[in-house]
Amino acid sequence: MSNNPNSNESIKDAISSATRAIAKDSSLEINYGGLSNSSTNSISLPNPPTNKKKFPEYRGNADAVACAKRYRNQDISVDTGSSKINNLLMQLEDVRVEILGSKNFNGIAFNLKKRFEKKCIISELDNHDQDALPLALEAWLRQLLLKEKTSNVASRYLDPWKNIFNAKGSIFRSELESSLENQIEFTEVARKLIYALEIEDESSNEEEIDQTNPENTEENDQEETTDDDEIPSDSSSTENLEGVEEIQDADFDDSSDQSVIDENQDSFANHSWLEQIIQEQNNFSYKVFTREFDEEIEASSLCSFEELNRLRKHLDQLMGPSKSTISKLANRLQRLLMAQQNRSWEFNKEEGILDSSRLHKIILDPVSPLTYKIEKDIEFKDTVMSILVDSSGSMRGRSMAVAAISADIISTTLERCNVKTEVLGFTTSQWKGGESRKLWMESGKSENPGRLNDLRHIIFKSADMPWRRGHKNFGLMLREGLLKENVDGEALIWAHDRLIKRSEQRKILMVISDGAPVDDSTLSTNPSNYLDIHLRQVIRSIQNNSPIELIAIGIGHDVTRYYDKAVTIHRAEELGGVMLNELTNLFSQEDKRHRAS
Repeated sequence: MSNNPNSNESIKDAISSATRAIAKDSSLEINYGGLSNSSTNSISLPNPPTNKKKFPEYRGNADAVACAKRYRNQDISVDTGSSKINNLLMQLEDVRVEILGSKNFNGIAFNLKKRFEKKCIISELDNHDQDALPLALEAWLRQLLLKEKTSNVASRYLDPWKNIFNAKGSIFRSELESSLENQIEFTEVARKLIYALEIEDESSNEEEIDQTNPENTEENDQEETTDDDEIPSDSSSTENLEGVEEIQDADFDDSSDQSVIDENQDSFANHSWLEQIIQEQNNFSYKVFTREFDEEIEASSLCSFEELNRLRKHLDQLMGPSKSTISKLANRLQRLLMAQQNRSWEFNKEEGILDSSRLHKIILDPVSPLTYKIEKDIEFKDTVMSILVDSSGSMRGRSMAVAAISADIISTTLERCNVKTEVLGFTTSQWKGGESRKLWMESGKSENPGRLNDLRHIIFKSADMPWRRGHKNFGLMLREGLLKENVDGEALIWAHDRLIKRSEQRKILMVISDGAPVDDSTLSTNPSNYLDIHLRQVIRSIQNNSPIELIAIGIGHDVTRYYDKAVTIHRAEELGGVMLNELTNLFSQEDKRHRAS
């Protein structure tokens, strides 16, 4: 390449023109030689190289910046509560815009490939072990989505990870391809990919396995079975010290929700009215090793006010088209409910609203008296609804985001119709048993100890809390460190017992789940169907003995094998519509029963 200053200026002009064209921004200011200014619409590039062989990778740097300008919305932020995962998601966003640019502009694909190879060489020379995972992921995504042949230097990063990427990540190929042009959707798919690969933040609690090295386990886990060496992809659940209080009689008195089980009580006993019925009607005996570490907690107590605001803003960003679709359905449900509450008129009254349909009589006979009508209130059952959301690890990403959006919109819709709504979640406070498992091991590791994990039951919004005060809590559903394992049976008992004590005439419990109960610690120390049998018993007891109406929605899994009234959806985006359709059907059936009577 010539050292002629005029030639260098021509090259800069050419690069500047190409960069503006790719960025689709004619006002973009490009500075060279490390010079920059405070303008938000400017970029800085080093001076062009004098060595011709380095020119493609140099052009790749300019093309990467141009692709980011063209395809990225800078107002969209990422906040998962985990710095490691945040950084990884931002790096995958860089990969997205470069892959999108390579697909749309064949001329820059070569430059971007050379740029990536240079990154690998620099990292290898500097021995940056911490860069191995992002570079391996980028190499795999370029190979998967661009069908690009991997260079030798990139292969050295990809090869150690290739098998696990192919085994656990290939199922996301179509979603990754279809979401390339949608920044928010791609971020959610990338988030699901990261968790499918079992990558966790190093700052997570001591009980959690380092996901980037599945063989690195806690000392206590050395005595566990092989299945315990990995954190399952489908995990989450909860139970609470306060949700298992005694209800001594069938009148369901209004004792405080804050009652706590005496620590000296038999930890193997069950204390709920529903649990007593289950014990009486079934030979199978479900027991709990200890409830000492279970918790029922308000969502706002799980993070700072600032983080709660950030998560809520992130949820608002994710709403997008889902919000308008669900809002339309919500309006339909609102019209149905309002029509049920006020739907008939009494005519020929001496006062009220003027009956316009009879005004023609006054014209024909001016001395005839005016007639009025009065809107007649019909009996509408005072109703409360509880939405119980499976907050397990497998719900991460789009499923949980849509669940949060749906709960948010349905809560405000039903509130306008004087139907109180409670939104609950269930998970565990730790992976692999937590403090309960430690206590079990210290106590001699008895056989078949029963449920062996620290349950966490979360109140996102109580029935008596107005939506305007509780809506920020729905953002917490997106917090990555929250979602762990799931003990569905005890969660249903907890939600049922909260609902049964309400004074409303009609009570509805809607369960949103994406699979069977999974708690690694419990299932490794008890029969493999232990939690499954208990869930079936709980559901059967509610359906046969309780006045509560129970319905379920399965995301990607058929839950009709558990629930009599259930529907299965295969895409998270269907959740809002299905929830509202099910509610519309419920209230429509109630309306028909009323008219028939």
